[in-house]
Amino acid sequence: MLRCREVAERASLLIDGELGPLQRLNMRLHLAMCRGCKAFVEQLRITQDLTKKAAELGSEDIGEGVSAVLSRMRSGPGSPR
Repeated sequence: MLRCREVAERASLLIDGELGPLQRLNMRLHLAMCRGCKAFVEQLRITQDLTKKAAELGSEDIGEGVSAVLSRMRSGPGSPR
């Protein structure tokens, strides 16, 4: 069983799809039992999504980008992406 520290260290690899099948299974098992780690990974996913969207926006769209960030922050973990 993975420890929370190990999950935190590997969270980016999980999100990026860079873990092998056994590592991915171990991560998912831990996330199924640990609400704190599950919330951490979800926040990391939100951050990654928002970073990608911000990079796609032009400077004229920055107001919309800020609104999207605020909306995602308000909806919190577990909300649809």
